Amino acid sequence: MNSFHLAQSGFHALERLIAAESWEMGGALGVAADPYPHQIQNLRRILADTEIRHLLADEVGMGKTVQALMILNILRRRDPSLRVAIVAPERICYQWQVELSARGHIAARIQTDAEEEQEHPEGEGYVHLIKADMVRRQPARPSPDDYDMLIVDEIHAMNLDDAAFLSSLCRERRDAQRFRHVLLLTATPRLGNPAWARAVIGAIEPERSEIANLLGREPLEFLAEDAAAAQARVSDGTLTASAYRTAFAADRRILRQTRSQWPGIAPTRKVYTVRTAPSDAEMPKIMLQNAACRDGGENPIESAPWLQCRQMFRAGSSLRDVLRHRSFSAHPDLRDEVETTLSRNPGNALFDDLCDVLLGYWHKDKERRIIIVAGDTPTVDMLERRLSDMFPHLSERGIATMRGRHNTDLVDVVGAVQSQATVLIMEEFVEAGLNLHNFAADMVFYNLPWQASRIDQLIGRLDRLRSGGLSAYMKDRTVGTIGIWRMVVTGSADERVLEALDLLDVFEHPLPYLDEALAQRIDRIITDAAAGRASFRQAASELKSELSFGLDQSGEGFASAQPDTSGDLGKIVGRIRASDNAGNAWLRLLHVSGAMKGGFLKASDGEPVATLSLPPLLENCPYKIGAMTTRESEVFRWRRDRLGKPPKKDVVLPKDRLGKRARFFSTGDDLHDDLVRQASAILEPGKVSPIPVGVHLSDDELSSDLIGKTLILVRSTWRPSILKDKQLRVRENDVPAVRVGRLSDRRWISTLFPDAIGTRCLLVAADGDVEVGTAKIARALLGADCKPTTNRQLQKTLAPFRDVQKFVTALEREMIREERLRIGELREEATAAFSERRQILMSETETYVRWKQLSIENLRSRNIQDQQQIQMIEGQIAAEQRRMEAKISGMTDRLRCLEDALLRLANNSTPETYAIMVRVLPSAHFAN
Repeated sequence: MNSFHLAQSGFHALERLIAAESWEMGGALGVAADPYPHQIQNLRRILADTEIRHLLADEVGMGKTVQALMILNILRRRDPSLRVAIVAPERICYQWQVELSARGHIAARIQTDAEEEQEHPEGEGYVHLIKADMVRRQPARPSPDDYDMLIVDEIHAMNLDDAAFLSSLCRERRDAQRFRHVLLLTATPRLGNPAWARAVIGAIEPERSEIANLLGREPLEFLAEDAAAAQARVSDGTLTASAYRTAFAADRRILRQTRSQWPGIAPTRKVYTVRTAPSDAEMPKIMLQNAACRDGGENPIESAPWLQCRQMFRAGSSLRDVLRHRSFSAHPDLRDEVETTLSRNPGNALFDDLCDVLLGYWHKDKERRIIIVAGDTPTVDMLERRLSDMFPHLSERGIATMRGRHNTDLVDVVGAVQSQATVLIMEEFVEAGLNLHNFAADMVFYNLPWQASRIDQLIGRLDRLRSGGLSAYMKDRTVGTIGIWRMVVTGSADERVLEALDLLDVFEHPLPYLDEALAQRIDRIITDAAAGRASFRQAASELKSELSFGLDQSGEGFASAQPDTSGDLGKIVGRIRASDNAGNAWLRLLHVSGAMKGGFLKASDGEPVATLSLPPLLENCPYKIGAMTTRESEVFRWRRDRLGKPPKKDVVLPKDRLGKRARFFSTGDDLHDDLVRQASAILEPGKVSPIPVGVHLSDDELSSDLIGKTLILVRSTWRPSILKDKQLRVRENDVPAVRVGRLSDRRWISTLFPDAIGTRCLLVAADGDVEVGTAKIARALLGADCKPTTNRQLQKTLAPFRDVQKFVTALEREMIREERLRIGELREEATAAFSERRQILMSETETYVRWKQLSIENLRSRNIQDQQQIQMIEGQIAAEQRRMEAKISGMTDRLRCLEDALLRLANNSTPETYAIMVRVLPSAHFAN
């Protein structure tokens, strides 16, 4: 690799280094997923907060996992030693593992009961996946001694005792550590249930939850009162609205984005209804079902007779098993008639109508895929058998199945979703966390679930953000449709249940957040409908008027629910896409220059990937790249919009039998970041040789206008991140809370003073005429098609350009002037932001002090006579006072450091400048 290619590579690396420090892109840039506007908004809010202790409660399908990956990407870049525990239901642990690897640069291990505790070198970071039912068992149990960050996905699906246990580890417990960062993910946080509210709020609001506990109050009740008192301060001007939103709002750490807030961001739902006319043989079923439902009374929906009644139109074996249940004992004649009918093996009108739906569905495209929801395992088996007989093209691996709960293991779930089958038949229980949109865009409810939340979850597996959706959204185009078929037998209880569900718009729109009371009211409406009570219609209409999409924002009007401007969003997305293109150009340059051996090919499943390995002549590679060899290549995805659907952890290359891990070549990937550091370090600021490098451009049209001219390309960087690291570094004597605080201050100040880069290009003709080069020319000079001459004799004939330093200095001065103007604007914003930050830190410190004072009062109020216990209590009081003093002194020191850092950053406009100078040569001199 010659010196010119080294300089080109260094310029590319410098641009990527600066982009990585851009706070608005830092996480989104390095994660292989399109950054949607609501995700960017959440990312901004979380990263600018004083702590990362948040509940992401976006609607199902709005990309909560991707947001978690973005946050992880930023935290791990600032702290490579970060240790992370991700707790998730067993069935989606592998999906998490794939997402972490394919999108987020992380090779995570799934913890099992059989594993022994593993040793990790000091300072080494890692990410472990822990099954939700193992959180209280060794060796998988997550402990703050072993992990810095806790992420819990689908926390609402956990056992309450396990959720409460994890919540206790998120709070300060005397001398024991707590998790530094906490992120909870669920669309249904169950905050209406006091026990669940204590677990969830205790994890994200530990200090205020402890105060509520000492006062004998429920956390949400205390938060609401605290927020109301703070709103009065906003009204009288002693507290800013922004500070209120961050420090006092009851939902300050609860983020919920909905489709209603972002119309057009998700697919359009098309809902169809198939009403099956019952045959004579099915009339007894309808009569028995209706009679038993009328006997239901006030029983909960998950009890008899509702559980038994909704099996009436499932497989015959299912119905036979429940007919002897006490629910039907009051109607022996109808029960016997149904049994007699079943013994004659009558036809199935519901199945016949399903076949008609599928025939119409496959009329134009026999390979079009579809998901069928069945009520239970026997019905899945029946449909699999009969559809294979009815449709020959399904007989050979055309059907995949997912059976419910304990009948399907993790491998079956992943295999079904990623299979090449045409039909996926699944039980209604298999819903949480699965990305079914990667399989199909249509779903048939062969058996109608009687629970609104279950239907919402199932449809939510299809109604998700998808590849290409962001481009369509930005252009105000549709992002596709999903089809939903509901099948019911006319006159049955299922038909009336469907009417109730439609009155509540369960199929048309995602359900809003439902607390326990609302969920119970919906269940009562459904059971009333099943029983044929006319009151269900009025109750459904009244409940619908009460439902609102998303949690109510505390202090309505104090915070914008939308991004700053559509132009702001467009710039961020544009920069991220430009970065993807620049990464591709850099890979090509490394290959063309001989520094590495690269290739662009397709995996066995058609996904485009890139490969990179060392060149045959090792001396041609100026970089030391880990364990990479001349034979073993690294496999990359280099564009976020070209991942497989679904993405895979490993890809199989042509002529290979075994898969290889496919990395995403972007910020956060170890190999990428190592290349960036090495390539940028080779550049020397301020130095440029007066002898231009002779180059050839492959673009003849561009080259013809530039032949004989001297081109000076100057890149200037302003890197406040280096100063931030010096000023806001963590100190050895910091207590854990102050250590976390300094890290948050570092993130926050990056929102005010991001790193910046500027590029200028000058064209100097032989007669001395000077003009400004375009961005297209600058890109051409850094591209792989700009090749230095290999003719040494020709290079020696190029006359020195004595005025190069003068031109470089002039360009540098111009960039400094522009930078000073930019810093001036940032200085005004920073002054106001620091004032708010001071209010926030002081109010949070006051909350902490209040907690400790209440704890001390509680300790002193104990009526203890034993001298040993008295000494123990005194020791605890002294410890609480020390913690309180450490918090106050830490806050004071943090504010002082922040003020000092802001002053230095606001007055610092000294850039580092790098230059490349070339002379464009005619193509006739191109050396083969």
